[in-house]
Amino acid sequence: MTLLARMRRALTGSDPVHVEKRLKEISDRLSKIEDSLAGLEPNIKMLPAVVRKLYLEDADLPHPYDLLSERFPYRSQNEEDGLLLAIFKRIGMTDRRCVEIGCGLNGGNSGFLVQECGWTGLMVDADRRKIASITTRFAGHSLTAVKHRVTREDINVLVQTYGFTGELDFLSIDIDGNDYWVWEAVTACSPRVVALEYNWLFGPEKAVTIPYDPEFRLSESATRGYRGASLAALAHLSHRKGYRLVASERVNAFFMRNDVSPAIPAIDVARAYRAPKGANVQDVLDKIQQAGLSLVAIDASGVMA
Repeated sequence: MTLLARMRRALTGSDPVHVEKRLKEISDRLSKIEDSLAGLEPNIKMLPAVVRKLYLEDADLPHPYDLLSERFPYRSQNEEDGLLLAIFKRIGMTDRRCVEIGCGLNGGNSGFLVQECGWTGLMVDADRRKIASITTRFAGHSLTAVKHRVTREDINVLVQTYGFTGELDFLSIDIDGNDYWVWEAVTACSPRVVALEYNWLFGPEKAVTIPYDPEFRLSESATRGYRGASLAALAHLSHRKGYRLVASERVNAFFMRNDVSPAIPAIDVARAYRAPKGANVQDVLDKIQQAGLSLVAIDASGVMA
């Protein structure tokens, strides 16, 4: 029972006009409190980053903890904004161009770079509402927002059409589906750093991805655990494409092109993987099997039969 319902019951028998007036006053006060708390949320989320800054700034940390110590959230899903900034502080920047496939409402991993660091970005999403939000939110910044459902057949045409070919600083892919297959197909640009969301529900050991389906919709899947690729599968793909895994933040993994800052070492999947909250890996895999859904196994050379 809500607070207003309890108040209504407590005031039963009172003058109806008085009751409604009091309930309206209480409702308005609760709304103001909720608005105030919502305004505090970004600052609360930043507190762990402030603590890390105070205690770890001068600490001699091994990789990847030296990068992770600088992570913070601003627009990103978790604390990818600070992690990305830490990476580019170390490797430098070229033309500050970025491409975000699956930008969502906040610009994904590229939002901070465009809005706060003056980067030029291409943000793409299949949802018209999200693109409308991005267009409004990043007005006045160097950004091209495009409504499009990206496939492996058209990713390179998309990049070429909007002028993001050749070497660029950053590519991020988060489409909850064909992520593996889209990155595999990318040839029109050569990003120095790549971020991909991995499906942590597949666990740290299995190198698997969902089969390629240009019409895949997570909303239509029999289980929400059936999406994307495991971290191990993406790590295999990164090796074939000339990249190395250097860090991760919850569900996002960061890969660096091998010719970029070779002094920054690779890390293995076991160290990068982050366990899911409130979910059992085996339960998810069992649900996928029970639903008759297939997974494609990946090895270091490509797709396994």
